[in-house]
Amino acid sequence: MDAEARMTIFSGKHAGGLRDFTDLGRVLLHEFERATDGTRIWVEAGYLENPAEITDYAGNPDFFRPVEHVFRGEIVRRFQERCPSPDQRHRRPVFGDHVQPLVIVFGSGFGWHLERLIDEYEIFHLFIVDTDVERLNMSLYFVDFIALHQRFERHGRSFSIALHDDNKLLAASVLATIQKHAAPYMVQGAALFFHDYDSERVRDLWERIGADMGKLFRGWGFFDDEILGLRHAVENAMARRPVFVGGASVPTDAVAVVVGAGPSLDTLLPVLRAYRDRVVVFSCGTAISALANAGVDPDFHVEIERTAATYRILDTPRTRAVLARTPLLTSAIMYPGVFDLSPNPAMFLKDIDFGSNMLDFDGRLPRVRTNPTCTNGGLDLALKMGFREVYLFGVDLGFHPDGAHHSRNSIYYNGEAKGDYLAGVVAGTNWLHRGGNPVPGNFRDTVLSTDQLTYSRDVLQVSIAAHPDAVVYNPNDGARIAWTQRILPDDIQIAATPESRRLAVDAVSRAFMRGVLDDMPGNIASLLAQLDAVIADLTELFARPIQRKADLFVRLADMHAYLFQPDHQQSQVFPLVRGSLQHMGRFANDCFALMKDETAAVEYGREVFDLLLGFLKAGRENILALHALASTGTLPDKQGE
Repeated sequence: MDAEARMTIFSGKHAGGLRDFTDLGRVLLHEFERATDGTRIWVEAGYLENPAEITDYAGNPDFFRPVEHVFRGEIVRRFQERCPSPDQRHRRPVFGDHVQPLVIVFGSGFGWHLERLIDEYEIFHLFIVDTDVERLNMSLYFVDFIALHQRFERHGRSFSIALHDDNKLLAASVLATIQKHAAPYMVQGAALFFHDYDSERVRDLWERIGADMGKLFRGWGFFDDEILGLRHAVENAMARRPVFVGGASVPTDAVAVVVGAGPSLDTLLPVLRAYRDRVVVFSCGTAISALANAGVDPDFHVEIERTAATYRILDTPRTRAVLARTPLLTSAIMYPGVFDLSPNPAMFLKDIDFGSNMLDFDGRLPRVRTNPTCTNGGLDLALKMGFREVYLFGVDLGFHPDGAHHSRNSIYYNGEAKGDYLAGVVAGTNWLHRGGNPVPGNFRDTVLSTDQLTYSRDVLQVSIAAHPDAVVYNPNDGARIAWTQRILPDDIQIAATPESRRLAVDAVSRAFMRGVLDDMPGNIASLLAQLDAVIADLTELFARPIQRKADLFVRLADMHAYLFQPDHQQSQVFPLVRGSLQHMGRFANDCFALMKDETAAVEYGREVFDLLLGFLKAGRENILALHALASTGTLPDKQGE
């Protein structure tokens, strides 16, 4: 304030009078109201024009009587039927006149925009993100944040503030907050209000959030995949396979080597040969093809995938020869034919897995953290078995732009990929690794990585952090893995003895027992009762009045809250149906929000909720069939065949 009572306001890079900031506010609000690409989140949805993207999986003969693809396709088909022309669709999601389910505001400023947004828009979830604590403190003079919070809370809605001077942590906090308060797919169409377009930190923050947005749509699972796992779990339980129960302790000086098929394996093979008689080797996934090609036998081989594709990849002469003398450790939902490849097969229960839970309703048995790659399962098994010195060989989780993406001894390069299927696997892997995202490297600044490899790295870090008394060495020229010790291949020195290896191998074998699983017919009968209760609950929920687009959003939000209700988390039915209802909720949310005709959108929404119930009823028939399999050993014929 100067001597003539003229006020100058300083905000970030801006300085001006009241008129200047009033004009700036109008411009910013105008940008927000335009609902352009720059102020609305849109995660690409190619399936809207090509439904095969979300239904083609059903053509895979490995699935057991798939049903979900029918309902996925129908959700999109009915949208296309109502909105065949681009003129009938919004470019970006619109939920009604001045209705915005989720708003992210970058910059608290002086708070004028917050009250304006709340007064003029019906907002369900408001997230304020600020990188400047001084500006946030200043806004306290102008905004009653407690009153705002109470205003949202009264209506069952959420109001959150995220503040941090580290953009990486702040971006993670924003995504975590969204997941806490809303279905992850509800980020689609979220409105962005940038209080300060010129802020480099805000721009960097938004880029970080945008780069990780896809993580919100990851790891949901789906019904047909879980049902396939349940069928395999039933068949493997009937075969009385040994199951991992833990308990046996390896010697304190025992050393495990978890082997993946990454490119660094080729450099590390001489080290593995030098210490082979002293270490317990767990080969993981396609690493066995590289070891077989190099003439090195593992002590155990680990597999995790549930489809028959695992059998096809293992079905090569050299790999079969190694497996014929190697114990196999695999997930309980594995395709049963894989067990026949090994003289000593055993199985373990997967963490966060429906089929595994059905074998052990009450969680008596240990779970192994396996997703998304076999090396995740191999490391978690080794740590849970008590190994406190572990080396990761060929667990690169990244590759160099001018180098191989897997070991040149592996099936991806060694010429064993004969026939259409294996050749297709190799071609598909090459395509996936044609490029990548830079991630911090273990021995160099960055390497390239794919989404799956980065996800694998993140889960490996969780496993390692859960065992702080273990030392995990990373000698790979790939991605940096937190909580591991960097070590150059030439610096590796292992003090374990052949005797400690022998005792450790015996201890691992003793950690598996027969006759410890639940009664499957009884568990599946309980599952059917739980599913009937879910159908009844959702029938009542979907029957609530729907008069406008915003009601469709609320109904999907109600469904999401129901699926994740705390007292439902111990019921086995929710891991079975939750992922598919998430996927189809996402498709429905995308579709109705793009429809310009609100009456048509409401009619469409009612039909979608009927489709969701139809899906659950169709899925019930498959569970009934598996109940018959568990009870009699025979699958009944499919109705209509």
